[in-house]
Amino acid sequence: MRRDRLRTTQTQDGRKIAVWQLAGGSARILRVQFTAASFTAYRLPARTPLTGVQPGTVIFDPHPDLADARELLPGHDDLWDVLREDYWAALLNPKDLPNPLGA
Repeated sequence: MRRDRLRTTQTQDGRKIAVWQLAGGSARILRVQFTAASFTAYRLPARTPLTGVQPGTVIFDPHPDLADARELLPGHDDLWDVLREDYWAALLNPKDLPNPLGA
């Protein structure tokens, strides 16, 4: 399994979904989807509107780590807390560790 594969974390109620990657020792957040929201999708930190992207989507550019994502999109501790748990589970999972033989 690739350590840098895309990962998905969602809140228990399924209303908030984050797509992220484990990059080195850090969780890099790519985007968040608020499934019950209908606002125009936008890119952070510039707040550039994104037409043609599913409403309720926030795309991060560049991809912040978890601490920076919390600051850029505060008020969603339920999502960030569960993502932190998934991050630590992925970080400590031996299957996700790089193969020392390079295979």
